[in-house]
Amino acid sequence: MRGIVWIAFFVGLGVLVSACLNVDSDKTLSFEEQWKQDTTAIGVFLRKENIPAMKDASGVSFIIDSLGSGFPPKVSSSVRFKYTGRLLSGQIFEQNTVTADVKDMITGMQIGLSLMPKGSKARIYIPSGFAYGNSTVNAIPANSNLIFEIQLLDVIITEVEKQRLATDTVAIDEYLTNNALPFIADKTGLRYNITTLGTGPIPTLYNKVRIKYTGKILFNETVFYSGTNGPTEVFDSRVINYIFGFQAALTKMPVGSKATLYVPSGLGFGNQITQGSGVQVPANSNLSYEMELLEIVE
Repeated sequence: MRGIVWIAFFVGLGVLVSACLNVDSDKTLSFEEQWKQDTTAIGVFLRKENIPAMKDASGVSFIIDSLGSGFPPKVSSSVRFKYTGRLLSGQIFEQNTVTADVKDMITGMQIGLSLMPKGSKARIYIPSGFAYGNSTVNAIPANSNLIFEIQLLDVIITEVEKQRLATDTVAIDEYLTNNALPFIADKTGLRYNITTLGTGPIPTLYNKVRIKYTGKILFNETVFYSGTNGPTEVFDSRVINYIFGFQAALTKMPVGSKATLYVPSGLGFGNQITQGSGVQVPANSNLSYEMELLEIVE
């Protein structure tokens, strides 16, 4: 769901100038071997410091110290944030406040930011393979696991995105009204109708969930997915791992609930062409979902 890419540096941050990269050719561990060593070291550090961090399926660990509101950034977003970068030893190697494109950041930061709604403060613990690997960068030794203390000040929404959301919500409202379909208008732009109200707990953004859903392209009823999703070895299935429309809906649904969702393109797949189960979802498609929240997975 994240659409993460590998970029080896932040653009515009002084500590991350590519000319300062020196590859340590003596390091011969494979990525998987180094990842296992790094995530073990981070786990030992967190237990020793009694830090109750959550672990992403990627191996990045994180703790939300203060939860903001709204949605986290996408890989295509620009953000403004304050950060302090440390080694596991506690040594600070960088402090700054910057505006940057998420796509230009190290993979670990992309993962961390994707778990933070705007306004959140968090600590992100990044294995070296999702940072600078076996390269030495200024004060950062090769194969260093990193800690970033982050305050996400702003997720920058472009005028094009704002206009698209406005256009989409008008079109969805007209469709629902013309077809006499009941709905609640959420301030995010999501339209939804809870058809069965469950009696279980309501998940938070960081709960792992198992859900059953069928997704359609709204105006032509083409089904592009039907099935069940839950945690796997490579996907946590936390509420925050899903599209924005799901995040807005699931945090309103007690376990056992069923709902119909009407999702503007910006809360779905945006301007990306997406491949469903044998069906291509065009860019800027408004979507509908029939969803059931089966359980919160402990």
